[in-house]
Amino acid sequence: MRTIRYTAAVATIIMSLLNLPVGLDPAGAHLPAPVAWLVSLVGVAGIVAAIGLFRTAGWAVPAVIAVGGLNLFGAVIALANSSEGGVVGLVLSAVGTGLAVAYAARRPAAAPQAG
Repeated sequence: MRTIRYTAAVATIIMSLLNLPVGLDPAGAHLPAPVAWLVSLVGVAGIVAAIGLFRTAGWAVPAVIAVGGLNLFGAVIALANSSEGGVVGLVLSAVGTGLAVAYAARRPAAAPQAG
């Protein structure tokens, strides 16, 4: 279980680090500036989510899945536009999201809290 969680977090961090500089050079990414800044914001959110997954925070798995889903969507658009890095984004996002889903499916349910 720990290996699945760590691998999902590492894949999410790598993808997020690749997202961070997009906002600094929107023309180089062939994106409108607001979209480029949103991509960088997703990168920051991905790093936070991955750190939460390392620390087994309860909110981290849904956050990693959400960030991975956004990255998958962006990777498909990048592939459709023949943009550089689309394949890398697709692979990293699929690995991170898939492993986070696998971890969520296999982890034990949280014990009910006493009231």
